[in-house]
Amino acid sequence: MATGSEVTARQLVKLREFSTQLAQRLKEAPSLPSEPTRLALRVGGENFLVEMGLAGEIVSLPDIAPVPWTKPWYRGLANVRGRLVGVIDLLHLMGREPLSEDQAQQLLVFGEGLSVNAAILITRAFGIRNLKDLTALAPAGATGASWEQTRYRDKDGVAFAELDLRDLARSAAFASIGV
Repeated sequence: MATGSEVTARQLVKLREFSTQLAQRLKEAPSLPSEPTRLALRVGGENFLVEMGLAGEIVSLPDIAPVPWTKPWYRGLANVRGRLVGVIDLLHLMGREPLSEDQAQQLLVFGEGLSVNAAILITRAFGIRNLKDLTALAPAGATGASWEQTRYRDKDGVAFAELDLRDLARSAAFASIGV
């Protein structure tokens, strides 16, 4: 029977393999033909799609240092390979329940092209989706959040909302972390 540390070690190996494969695909993305691909993420119980060119990297959840006098959705600062990034609980920012400790497993760090040292808490990344393989349902906008774009459904019935990290980083709500 596997011990807790062996299971954790295996999970870490799988996470590293996935991260390595994802990093390679992200690196190759700009050189590939313009396929409308998106990174599929789970945040709590919701699924999002993020443009590959705007995503930096996905890392295991590091320690997060709380920052006083900030809004509750701003979880604090984390050190990601020597880069300090502000950690955002996206669902909480959108007015929903904050992610629980067991739901907040990883960080999606914004790509350097966005010029924002930020990351969002995610439960997990689970692959790449081609928009041509999805059915567009309607513009998202149900939350009134400008960064939520079109909603999609895949052939298995899984629903996604497209998340525009560029619009999120430019939004007044995102920039207003102070209480």
